[in-house]
Amino acid sequence: MNMPLVHCPLDANIDPKNPDSWPMWLSVPEVCKVLRLSLSTVRQLLQARKLRSRRFGRQLRVHKADLLAFTN
Repeated sequence: MNMPLVHCPLDANIDPKNPDSWPMWLSVPEVCKVLRLSLSTVRQLLQARKLRSRRFGRQLRVHKADLLAFTN
């Protein structure tokens, strides 16, 4: 069954090509923007532990260094 692509809301004014513009801890929607992936795909990466994350209260955040390691 084909599911429609779910677009991530853009939280911050970050440049996906410029890691210097990223915050130290990125929210899931920010990770979607940087990786240019859907919300469901990023959630699958997090659930499969292919992308490291940390919980801050009810929010999942990805450290900038972990995102850079994932993309390289």
